[in-house]
Amino acid sequence: MKVTINRVRILFAALAFCLIAAIGVLTERLATASTIQDMRGVWDGFVQTESDPPQPFRTEITGQENRRFTGLTSPPEPVQPIAIEGTVSASGKVNFQGQSPDGSHTVGKTDLTDFGGGAAILNGGLTRFVNDGFIVPCVLVMRPFTADPSELLPNPAGRYVGTLSSNDAGPTGQIDMVLGAPPEPIRPTSFGGTVEVVIGGQAHTYQLLGTINGEGRFIAIAHTSAGHMILDAVLASPPDLVQPATISGVFTLEFHDGSEYEGAFETELFRSTAS
Repeated sequence: MKVTINRVRILFAALAFCLIAAIGVLTERLATASTIQDMRGVWDGFVQTESDPPQPFRTEITGQENRRFTGLTSPPEPVQPIAIEGTVSASGKVNFQGQSPDGSHTVGKTDLTDFGGGAAILNGGLTRFVNDGFIVPCVLVMRPFTADPSELLPNPAGRYVGTLSSNDAGPTGQIDMVLGAPPEPIRPTSFGGTVEVVIGGQAHTYQLLGTINGEGRFIAIAHTSAGHMILDAVLASPPDLVQPATISGVFTLEFHDGSEYEGAFETELFRSTAS
């Protein structure tokens, strides 16, 4: 009889443990699902039109209630700014739409990548329905890190040269980035520039827009008519002047023909040997 009672007690204890664990997992999932991404802010980047280089594109999201947001998107001229409204899902799917002053209808479908600290990227497409058809360019925009007045930001300005390699043991190439100084004090965490990558002997030059925080976290987007690039890296500045600064991290490279490369890159600040 005592053996039976002990077995019952063990069974109840096991059931109680499983129930507590299940409740914990469910609570964690509900908390994750209820987290609402903040979409507010100014998103700058590129839109691919028929011309080359890509044209600048800006979206300013000014209001948000739960998962619904409102704002204004500014396609390249001559299209006038468009008032938009949209939603962001728990999985990061961002859809929006708006009506242009000329009566055309615009629909955007993008994916959100949130890097924390305010920095985020929207990567997707934009369909603008007009009288004689529609246009579906590629849209890539970025929101910079939120500036902290008490934080000393590193200055990434300079030329960085190095190598890149593909995760799938594909072609190894070269990378050459030229970065400008942040336009202080208006947007102290933002900077622009260009990046050239050479893969399989073929060179591609991209316009670049990036952001950096006080810890040297480096996020950038780059665009050309052939495709676009996303970089997630760290700027390391040594305390002495003997060793050059470096930028190293991972990249995603997507071409408009559907091919894609993912891998790592390492660069260091280029120092001319010219006298």
